[in-house]
Amino acid sequence: MTPDNRDNIPTIHDVAREAGVSRATVDRVLYRRGGVSSATAEKVREVVERLGYSANPNASRLASHKKLTFACLIPKFEEGEYWSVAYKGFIDGSRSIQTYDVHTEIFLYDPDDVESFRRESARILEARPSGVITNVVFAEALKEFAASLDACGIPYAFVDQKLDGLNYKVYFGADPWEAGRLGAYLLTHRMDVKDIAMVRILRDSGRLADPNKVRRKGFMDYIDKHYPECRVHSVFIPPYNPQEIYRILDDFFKEHPEVKHITMANSRIHLISEYLRRNPVPDRHVVGFDDLDKNIEALTEGLVEFLVTRQISMQSYYTVSRFAEYVISGKLPAERDNYMHMDILNRLNAHHYEIQRLNL
Repeated sequence: MTPDNRDNIPTIHDVAREAGVSRATVDRVLYRRGGVSSATAEKVREVVERLGYSANPNASRLASHKKLTFACLIPKFEEGEYWSVAYKGFIDGSRSIQTYDVHTEIFLYDPDDVESFRRESARILEARPSGVITNVVFAEALKEFAASLDACGIPYAFVDQKLDGLNYKVYFGADPWEAGRLGAYLLTHRMDVKDIAMVRILRDSGRLADPNKVRRKGFMDYIDKHYPECRVHSVFIPPYNPQEIYRILDDFFKEHPEVKHITMANSRIHLISEYLRRNPVPDRHVVGFDDLDKNIEALTEGLVEFLVTRQISMQSYYTVSRFAEYVISGKLPAERDNYMHMDILNRLNAHHYEIQRLNL
């Protein structure tokens, strides 16, 4: 195989199209991840053999005579937080492509400090990687970074959230606007809702970080359309001060005892668990997002009624593997925006979902 015919290398999309299945199904067959019927698996294997597709496209890498380096720029995290789960997907995705001779390096920035993002961005630009994977927290700084990547000819992909109007190659994540609408529906369905408390995180002092802006907009768009008279109260809490969180919530609900519908557009609904536990109220409804362990605990305890989520680690897994396929083959993915399926958890189905997540 020579560089002249590397565009003819069959991709996982070619296999999926020929077999009449999704790329996720092909991936499960190739890596024996289960969840595929024997008949479908056999059909996929037949197409793989007929097309000459290799789950180890090391040959195309050798043909290009190029070692690849990916930079993943994501927020710093503590164990159990959202990005710790996403990080696992990056690691698993990197292992799935290790025979490409791809080196993946994780760059961490402070999600409350735009200058931290800029410093890590500058480090990446200086390193000149083969590709970059990142998310959206500081929109304006991200636009500057994307412009620099374009100028250097470095392709990039988005995970978890994307910023429209930029030259990204692929995106994996939930549709945040639709997720917000779904959360609003679950919180208000068939109820006469007059007031909602939307608990928000106090972030950087300049209010430049707003990673949940689109999800929050989806929530508000639904409320404005279906409950135009409803008041949505914003309640800001500091994420790492439990005593202050309790005090702020206590002050708010003493002033607004009529508010019985509560949500958080971010992944940390568990931050209000202690207050909810110590202050039970009949007919209270709480909806959160993302199946973090602490959120699942709040759900199974009955403090939270619903969680809107998706397989968090799988979106970063697919971003790494699909983006690598593009960088190696030069073929753009069949779908630029790949929206993860949204799941609704309650206390009755959370246990089985958690087991499935741990087995991925």
